Amino acid sequence: MTEQNTNSNRYRKTLVPLIVLIILIIAVVLGKYFNFGKAAPATPATTITELQNKLTQEQAVVQDLRNQNEVQKRDYAKATSWKPIAIEHLVRMADLTLNTTRDVKTALTFLLAAKKYTNETEELVINHALNKDIASLQAIAVVDSEELVLKIDMVSQQVDTLPMMPSQAVIESITPTATGSQPAKLLNRLFASLVKALKDIVIIRHQTTEPILPPQQVTILRLNIQAKLLQAELAVMQRQNKLYQACLTQIVDLITKYFACNNIATTNVLHALQELQQANLQPDLPALTESMMAIQNTTTQKS
Repeated sequence: MTEQNTNSNRYRKTLVPLIVLIILIIAVVLGKYFNFGKAAPATPATTITELQNKLTQEQAVVQDLRNQNEVQKRDYAKATSWKPIAIEHLVRMADLTLNTTRDVKTALTFLLAAKKYTNETEELVINHALNKDIASLQAIAVVDSEELVLKIDMVSQQVDTLPMMPSQAVIESITPTATGSQPAKLLNRLFASLVKALKDIVIIRHQTTEPILPPQQVTILRLNIQAKLLQAELAVMQRQNKLYQACLTQIVDLITKYFACNNIATTNVLHALQELQQANLQPDLPALTESMMAIQNTTTQKS
């Protein structure tokens, strides 16, 4: 009995601390479970930090919006400022073309391209000035160089077919040495009646005679005319009006002097040469002062 009591007392002493430990563990677990997800009460320092972070974020957003607004302003300024620059560049190119190559067509193309950028109200003055310069260029008779060269080449091909002028027979007139004597008068009457009788009997036929120049010189003459025509074509390409007119004048003189002007082929060639002489390779060109002054005034007002 004594040993049993002793064993039960030892068991109880061991079981009680174990039960107490289990109860503590359960209490701690339950306490953590019920307090899970509940934030600790915020301190004043934590609240101020959060507000400062939010303020910093909002300031950053505002700064980004300001930067975007500045970028849009710069883009708009670029979009509105490049048009006058483009207009000025095109007008200067047109003026340079007129002063160097005297190409009216190309200059008109530049001015018409510049006019497309004058749709806004600020460019109305420039638009008005461009209209004046365009009208002054359109009033000039534009010379088509390619068409002139083709016409000259057609004349050059017809030179080989032109007939030469025939040689003229020299008729020596018979004049009496003495006219005062009676026998001389009778002789003159006899000669006149004889000529009249021959006219009634003899039939005069016109036949083509040999040309004035020998064949070699005729070939040289035709080659010389074709060389002058080729020189006229070169003058057209280089816009040298004096040389062009001088070549055509020399060609007309040669054809009139050595070829049969009553022939249809010769007449057609001379008519074509007269039409070619009407072309003016160096007409008086106006200066584009209206457009240049309008662009300068507009740029000065903006600056």
